[in-house]
Amino acid sequence: MILNIVCHMDQTYQGRMEDRRQVKGQSTVKGFTHSHIIIPKKVTTEPSILTSIKNIDVGNEVRHVAFIKVYKAASSTAQNVFLRFGWARNLTFVLSSTRSKFGYSNVISSTESLTKSNILPKPNGKHFDIQCSHIIYNKSAFEYFLPNDTIYIGIVREPYEQYKSTLHYYRPRYIFKNIKGDFPASIYIRDPLKYEPRSIFKYKFNSSEVRLILETLASEFKLVIISEQMEESIVLMRRYLHWNMKDIVFLDQNVAFNKKDNRLVRPHDRHLYRQWAKLDYALYDFFLRRLRAQIRDQGPDFDDELILLKEVRKDTSIFCLNDPKEDEFIPINESKWRGPFNITWEDCKLFRMGERLFQQIIRERQYGPMHI
Repeated sequence: MILNIVCHMDQTYQGRMEDRRQVKGQSTVKGFTHSHIIIPKKVTTEPSILTSIKNIDVGNEVRHVAFIKVYKAASSTAQNVFLRFGWARNLTFVLSSTRSKFGYSNVISSTESLTKSNILPKPNGKHFDIQCSHIIYNKSAFEYFLPNDTIYIGIVREPYEQYKSTLHYYRPRYIFKNIKGDFPASIYIRDPLKYEPRSIFKYKFNSSEVRLILETLASEFKLVIISEQMEESIVLMRRYLHWNMKDIVFLDQNVAFNKKDNRLVRPHDRHLYRQWAKLDYALYDFFLRRLRAQIRDQGPDFDDELILLKEVRKDTSIFCLNDPKEDEFIPINESKWRGPFNITWEDCKLFRMGERLFQQIIRERQYGPMHI
């Protein structure tokens, strides 16, 4: 991408730039019907997450997953799904080394792929199961550390929306301090060559070469999530990974509210950005078309499962954002794609837990309560 802030998905494709609380109770929450009544947990027992699955071969669930987490692409929302799945099964995660120069436990590296020096060694007698931290993807590096049957999942976001989100989050000084005027980001996009290092423009877009790279990535990644179609992508992922419906329920993470995009860009800027970000749009458009084709291959019942997930997410959001007590839960009935399960107070904590804290408790479970 144009904005020289963060590196993105693959070393073969290096782009640039990258509650309101309410009083509890059925009558006080809009849309909260009798089927959503909060039940004290002590009056029932939730079936095990590994035995409450209908029409799914639980023994066939995929437990070795590599998720390529991408900056400002709704990747924290998707990451929470992988963190919860591995946490529930005590799986082993790839975690950043304390020697990481980035200073964030959720970032392994933004400049290189997995190495022995930037990750903690696997615990004695175990192998790595899941990788879902920030890292640059390199096939050979990932294959060195992860099992041979690992399934690779990526994520992309509409490039211009990602560009705006990156501007909003990082507020790069060389744009917002050095460019004068009411719309410095808009001025920037009219002539990025004037502000960026010339080295990032060395690559000349070659459609045949780009197509080859994209086809290679498609052969390596079982699924690339489209952030604008998160629910559709997650349902498809559940089917590919043979997971339970409860595993894929999610709440939005790290959503920035009240973003004043009108202070960053002007209406015609989207068109201008597309002219500069050809590689990013080639990547996005390719995997958007692929996702739609993959969904069509699922048959007519895909939409039914998608509707179900949307309903469960709405119920979960209402329940979790209204501060449930420790003995409360909402029951989710059995369906074609799932056995019955409960959304509990403990689940809400994990749904809403920030990625750094979540990875810290995983780190302590894997390596002990030491300062690492």
